[in-house]
Formats: sequence, structure tokens, C-alpha cells
Amino acid sequence: MHRPSTRQLRDAVQRWLRPQPRVIVAVFVNTDPLALLDGYSPGAQLVLAYRYTMAAASAGEDRMLLERVFAAFNDHPVHPDDQQHADAWAAKRLRSLSVGDVVAIDDRYYACASVGWTSIPAPGV
Repeated sequence: MHRPSTRQLRDAVQRWLRPQPRVIVAVFVNTDPLALLDGYSPGAQLVLAYRYTMAAASAGEDRMLLERVFAAFNDHPVHPDDQQHADAWAAKRLRSLSVGDVVAIDDRYYACASVGWTSIPAPGV
């Protein structure tokens, strides 16, 4: 077993103490009852259902964050930090996040598709 150097220990402590970057997540529910079948379309009527911040380990990981959001708002959070948001979503008696709904991560918007996510321009909400 090797012993870490002082520099390695210092770097590890600095990484641990450094605040993680955070992103703002906004979840918009599509009010069109056909959105489940047709998916998102520009001009869709969206309602802001939930907004919160979450830690983002690094830039460019939107797909991973979107999957976390989807899991949390379908009542099976995969990350311990997401349970409180899943509980708050359920307390508001909101339906599950579904096809046609939109999630924003900071200023990047994604529509939930039947498989995965589609990047979209900012909707007029």
C-alpha cells in the first residue's frame, strides 16, 4: 500500500472543499393532452411546474442530468439528492414527467421524446 504525497492530499482536500457548480433546472408541463402521442411542438402551451438547483459535476453532462430529472419526476429517483424534489413534485399532485414536456437546464431547453431528449430553442413561456 502506498502513502499519498502531501500534494495529493492537498489536491484531494481542495477538490472536496471546492463548491460544485450548480445548474438551474426548470420543468415545464405540456398542457396539450395529445402531447403524449405527438410529442413537443413549437408553440405548445407549457406551464412551469417546478424549479430548483442541482449540482453539476462538469459542463456538458446535460443528458445525465435530464435522466436524473426524468427519474425523480417519475417517482424513482436515482440520486439521493433528488428524493426531496420527487416528494415535492408528488405533494403538488403533478402527473409524471412525460413525452412532450420540457426541461430547461440553465438556458438550454430539451423536450422529452418517446426515447431520450431533443434539444429545442427556448419556448415562449
